[in-house]
Amino acid sequence: MKTSLPESLLSQLSEYISLKTALHFPREQWEDLERKTVSAAKEFDFSDPEAFVRWVLASPLTSGQLDTLASHLTIHETYFWREPLVFDALCGRILPELVRARAGGEKRLRLWSAGCATGEEPYSLAIALRRVVPDPENWHITILATDISPRVLRKAAAGVYGDWSFRNVPPWLKEKYFLPKEKGRYEVVPEIRKMVTFAYLNLAEDIYPSPLNNTNAMDIIFCRNVTMYFTPESTAKVGRNFFRALVGGGCLMVGASELSQQVFNIFTPVNFPGAIVYRKEDRETRNFPALSAEEALPGAENFALLPGPASAAGQETLAPRPVENVIVRAVEVPAARPAPQVAVETPPALSLEVRALANQGRLTEALALCEKAIAANKMNPGLHFLCAIILQELDRSVEEASSLKRTLYLDPDFAPAYYSLGNLMLRRGDVPAAQKYFENALTLLNKFGQGDILPESEGLTAGRLKEIIQATILTGADL
Repeated sequence: MKTSLPESLLSQLSEYISLKTALHFPREQWEDLERKTVSAAKEFDFSDPEAFVRWVLASPLTSGQLDTLASHLTIHETYFWREPLVFDALCGRILPELVRARAGGEKRLRLWSAGCATGEEPYSLAIALRRVVPDPENWHITILATDISPRVLRKAAAGVYGDWSFRNVPPWLKEKYFLPKEKGRYEVVPEIRKMVTFAYLNLAEDIYPSPLNNTNAMDIIFCRNVTMYFTPESTAKVGRNFFRALVGGGCLMVGASELSQQVFNIFTPVNFPGAIVYRKEDRETRNFPALSAEEALPGAENFALLPGPASAAGQETLAPRPVENVIVRAVEVPAARPAPQVAVETPPALSLEVRALANQGRLTEALALCEKAIAANKMNPGLHFLCAIILQELDRSVEEASSLKRTLYLDPDFAPAYYSLGNLMLRRGDVPAAQKYFENALTLLNKFGQGDILPESEGLTAGRLKEIIQATILTGADL
């Protein structure tokens, strides 16, 4: 191993990175660590890598600075339709089973590309859904794509790629789902691009699953070639969080080098030709045993999925009205709040019950229970906020905005409501309104201590939400 940095310094840096970001660089990878550190030093305006490392070790870096450092320590190299046999299993068995199971009830599908890098994977998932779902316009489809790096998220959201991103892909993929641009570039077609929502998230640090960041009640999670950089302990923690983020019968796909029944032992492995999928079994899915490699049939014909408990069919999705008719005006944060007539704290047991239903994908039931609680306690801002995040998952944005308005009327200091309104405006393409809501949230968060836990945030601190908003501003669409 040849390195120019002192080994004692690399040892300290490796230990620091493991402690702060969960990324793992053992001694045999120090040469790679040094190379990536040189790249990171340039972004922090250091010309001397050793001076940069000593600054990192001596300085109390913010989470935002740590995220920037971490983004240089992982590889953002990916391409479309990577590991075709995984997509064969997805399109040939997993998605068709889900579509058949949900066709007679609440037509909703939720997928998450965790560690999405430059976006090839989530766009591939969108393409897979378009090929499998016969009437996608009649379904509520969520494809969440998250990464730790605002820089790569901006590139992903742009949706423009060169030939290197199409290596080894089937010819139809580029021909049908991309538009040629100048200089040999290709742009994702609008119908695919609008299916994906990109968002900042640190898998090693942030709280998930949570309706606040839309990471709950997932049917399928792709997290490939991400945890290979983590310590075993951090990988196990991420795996447990993914398990909780999935509905009963949901599936986790990891990279071929990351397959480990020791690490992902709470999942049931299901074998397909050339691919292994980890499935979440619970009382709804235990009747479908996992197959050994010897038992797996071609195409995994014995594989079956059951959704979480079905919600009532025919859930109405309201067409959006013009933004100006429904949004809270993002002006200066109100100085005074209305005098509460009843206790404003959400009853903990009730809040947990509503969240549990939402996390299982039982959104109609969760919404009904939340609305019943609001009828008995109209002045409780926490309940209105819970209602709003459930309505977000149901794609009922008009009612979501109204619930967030009521939350802020009852508690003008409810920073997560401003954050949620900012995200709602981003989804609608109203960037100026999103900017104002994020600015209001930041103004409020400056009144809190860094470690203060925010209401209805499942443990999110004011300091971390502030950093998430700042990263969202760096990520998002000309904010």
